[in-house]
Amino acid sequence: MRKQYVFLFSVMAVLAVCLASPAFAAQPGQDAAAQPAAAKPVADKPANVQVDRTTVVMVEHEGTDTLGAKFAFQLKGLFNASSLFTLTEKDAPKIKVFIASTAEFPSRPNIASAYSVVWAFSQAEGTLSFLLAREVGLVTAEELDSLVAKTAERTDGIAAKYAYLFAK
Repeated sequence: MRKQYVFLFSVMAVLAVCLASPAFAAQPGQDAAAQPAAAKPVADKPANVQVDRTTVVMVEHEGTDTLGAKFAFQLKGLFNASSLFTLTEKDAPKIKVFIASTAEFPSRPNIASAYSVVWAFSQAEGTLSFLLAREVGLVTAEELDSLVAKTAERTDGIAAKYAYLFAK
């Protein structure tokens, strides 16, 4: 009985190898030259990606807690250091990032802060701003750096999504 299984397995293995080989894969009437050519190798060299957009942003903070103030301050610093953003207060089309924060427990202000971030597009100072996105959450001192990076990344994503608003 074991010999039958070994024989059956051997036959199946030979069939699998034959069907996988290119000589057997060619259709009748086709020759091997008609098979598609192999793809040319591509050089493993990263291309220089130029970002042609710079988003004008403004950060405004409301709140008296220290974590919220650090959040707004670090976000402004990140925007100022980044080549993707121009931090300005000028009257120009821009994304306004509004941050409101408060201590989670007023009796223990250093535990965590509740925050809200609102992204709005403003064409000019005298016009109504358009709501683009919003987010609420809690942040501790240990999570603050990652929240700043996440907020900057989300701001860039929003700027890319609504880039048509900045078209001249």
